[in-house]
Amino acid sequence: MITPGRYSSWFKTPVGEGSGIVEVGADGKLGGGDDTFAYGGHWSQDGDRFRATLSAKRVVPGPPGVFGADEVDIVVSGQSDGAGTLTCTGFAKQAPGLKLEVVLVRVERA
Repeated sequence: MITPGRYSSWFKTPVGEGSGIVEVGADGKLGGGDDTFAYGGHWSQDGDRFRATLSAKRVVPGPPGVFGADEVDIVVSGQSDGAGTLTCTGFAKQAPGLKLEVVLVRVERA
């Protein structure tokens, strides 16, 4: 089961890798960002499996993104380990040949 909340994310493609923060909302929405991109979209789950669709858009100048584009629409699917870690794979619609790997680790708030 996926727990809504804040997650630290690590992601990579053959073009590059990065990290950021993702907020997984109880309402099925998600959002977040990293040093140069903002993300937003929706997610759903079925048991320990989940699927998300999101858009990532460059918001400040910086190095190339992991897809080599400034705006991408991303689809990912994966599963939860039940202990706060989500792993998934996916692609950007603008670069379907580049495999995306993502690990999200739940951040406990004090």
